[in-house]
Amino acid sequence: MSQNFIGANHVLNGTWPLADVYESGPVYTQAVNMGLYGHATFVLSEGAGGTGTTTITMQACTTAAGASPTAISFRYRICDTQDTWGALSAAVATYATIAGANKMIAIEVDAEDLIAAQPTKPYLRMAMTELVDAVCLGSVVIILTDPAYPRAIPLTAIT
Repeated sequence: MSQNFIGANHVLNGTWPLADVYESGPVYTQAVNMGLYGHATFVLSEGAGGTGTTTITMQACTTAAGASPTAISFRYRICDTQDTWGALSAAVATYATIAGANKMIAIEVDAEDLIAAQPTKPYLRMAMTELVDAVCLGSVVIILTDPAYPRAIPLTAIT
């Protein structure tokens, strides 16, 4: 029997799709337990509203509710076509998005880097702080890979 995508990875909503995803920021995604997974990819998908921008920061937290957040470094890549991704960046502390509709930004964090930087903060979330106040349709999907306990139905990562 072959392993299916959801059985090998855990996919969850970081934020539901919103007509103005950065409004009244900072906006935070759900924090996920990186003690259960080896890698996290947060995919920010922007649709209509090409002038709204945000600053992205990744935070290590002590709980799934986002307690005691501390900024950590991360890497990112951009897809500004239907399916062509750019190169993975060097580690950064923040990333300011560039205006333009219909693109995706993938934020990459390895659990070992998170734990090395913040050993008492195994939860990870993304913070988005609006830079240019303009409507921007968007959402964040979180993909957790390399599970510590692989299962056909993944364990929750938010408790």
